[in-house]
Amino acid sequence: MIIAAVGISAVAALIMIWVAGLSGSLLWSVIAGLLITLLLSLIIGLLLLRDVLGPLMIFGLALLLSLSWLYPGSGAVRPDAVAGIEWITRPDGSRLAVHVTRASAATQPPMIAVHGGPGVADMTHDAPAFAALASDRDVYVYDRIGTGASARLPDPTGYTMARAVQDLEAVRVRTGASQVVLHGHSWGALIVVAYAQRHPDHVAALVLSAPSDLPFGGAQPVPGDLTTRLDGGQKTRLYLQLMRPRNLFAYALTSADARVAHSVAGDREMDRRFARIYRASTPALFCDERLADRVGTSGVGFYAHYVPQLHPDPSDEPLDAQRLTMIKVPVLVIKPACDYLPWSSIAAYQRAFPQAKFVMVPGAGHVAYLEQPELYVGLVHAFLTGQQLPLPTTDVTTIPDGYRGTQ
Repeated sequence: MIIAAVGISAVAALIMIWVAGLSGSLLWSVIAGLLITLLLSLIIGLLLLRDVLGPLMIFGLALLLSLSWLYPGSGAVRPDAVAGIEWITRPDGSRLAVHVTRASAATQPPMIAVHGGPGVADMTHDAPAFAALASDRDVYVYDRIGTGASARLPDPTGYTMARAVQDLEAVRVRTGASQVVLHGHSWGALIVVAYAQRHPDHVAALVLSAPSDLPFGGAQPVPGDLTTRLDGGQKTRLYLQLMRPRNLFAYALTSADARVAHSVAGDREMDRRFARIYRASTPALFCDERLADRVGTSGVGFYAHYVPQLHPDPSDEPLDAQRLTMIKVPVLVIKPACDYLPWSSIAAYQRAFPQAKFVMVPGAGHVAYLEQPELYVGLVHAFLTGQQLPLPTTDVTTIPDGYRGTQ
């Protein structure tokens, strides 16, 4: 009877997800889940127990087991407090959290750092890391909408590339500068490149750190696989988090219809759940996994992270390699030696930016600026000031000696 109830509960969850994807309606999804639970309980209860109480017992047990994927749990995750946060209010009333490190004498265009994920903000660590570059320029670090201290959108389908570019332009306007240096990390590199395509006149230079693949012509970026940098025990801990019934249900429902998922599992709950999952994966971000605590997990945004990957907006302007080649500003592409993103992911940047310099940072994982901060800052500073780089440039068509990341 327990096995039957488990099966019925699982089928009910699948039916709810399927109907949500078809109808976009939470009501119809719930009705369908209840009806299939009643129907299967009636049929299996009569077959197994041959008694009028059989269907009621199985139905009740199935409902009880369904709490494993229906109960939201309690608690919340809040980003660590960062002193000196400023706020930018967007036209829809949502607010962006921005941290500014002022240079004592700002003589160069300000730099804006765009985090990756796409829904992984870490201002607690990023702000001090990039503050070291504020010797001759102001440095801006902000939490993208739906992450960190910034607002969550009431409609999760609003997390689009177009919105990301608009928000980045709002931060650029806040700087008061006509041109800015853009530092894009991981998925943030895609946002920076999309911004440069849209607003080339506002870009002074591009620094692209551990960038994900650059898709052209409307193709979708392929997410990297963090598990390639995890050992067996670490993978097990990660999978145990991922396989929790509520986590599986919420992710699958988000894949089917983000609005329905958001009404069932809100930001407070899913950010908390995502933070635990992300924490289990952080050893993959470093060459030396013992440094995993250098990255924070309290600024994640579940829907800001997964909706752009599961439901890319067809109205987003596709990246055009030919248009990008017309952007003649200096470009630095930084590839960490222990990156979980494959070496091949940087090849498209040579096509888009023939003038780009490519540098591998030794002894650094995906978050090279946190694992090798002095080397990283020295590299970026030398690039932006036109000095000789402290590391050699590399040919992207050949994997260099010393590269230990995914190939």
